[in-house]
Amino acid sequence: IIIEDGSMDSTVKICEAHGIRVIQNERNRGLAYTLNRGIKLSKHEIVVTLHGDTVPLSRRWLSELIEPLNDPSVVASCSLQQPPNCDSDDLSLWEKLLWAKLDEQNALNNKADAYRREIFTEVGLFDDETFRIAGEDEDMALRLRLNGEKIVGTPATVRHMHSYSCRSNYDCLVKILKKEYIFGQAGGALRRKFPFYKPGAYVHPNPKSFVYDGAFKTMICVGFLIPYIQVIFIPVLLLACFLG
Repeated sequence: IIIEDGSMDSTVKICEAHGIRVIQNERNRGLAYTLNRGIKLSKHEIVVTLHGDTVPLSRRWLSELIEPLNDPSVVASCSLQQPPNCDSDDLSLWEKLLWAKLDEQNALNNKADAYRREIFTEVGLFDDETFRIAGEDEDMALRLRLNGEKIVGTPATVRHMHSYSCRSNYDCLVKILKKEYIFGQAGGALRRKFPFYKPGAYVHPNPKSFVYDGAFKTMICVGFLIPYIQVIFIPVLLLACFLG
């Protein structure tokens, strides 16, 4: 099932040339809505999500990804994600700096994940009212944990070919900052939705500390620009950069 959400590339033409049916949203509705539409159209026991910029690196990717679901206690599994190749000439300076420190990691962020279909009935679909283009993954992962569900990482490897399609280094920096702003908004929305749950990053099979929380990152980025409290926030920002 391929859902096209107002893309400006050749997705539809490529799919049609190979005889693949494409479901097109009437307008750009955002990631969470599009995922939910695909899930509703699916009919089988296991639902696998795969973003258009995520490429499986093995023909065994799918079988390795869904293998943990043979265990009835497991409701979701995630791929081992590799960042873009920083040696590529297609990446700008800022993109290389952004991705250089990122190691391969397991994360349930719907880029290449498998879910037991029945779990969507128990905890609900992706929250497309609160999270349009970011934050829906963390929200889903946290809801699964609050429901006591088991999430596992797998060796099923993919490469996230994320690119900002920049015309220049300056253009790329602006796009990255806009994207980080969106992540900050999503982090704030997540904290408002779960005000009594400790901050952290829950898309990973082993949750990470509050240092990885979107709201925390936004706070220290804004804080180091404010006079008088810079002496506190600049060291914290530097420390957070080294930690992740």
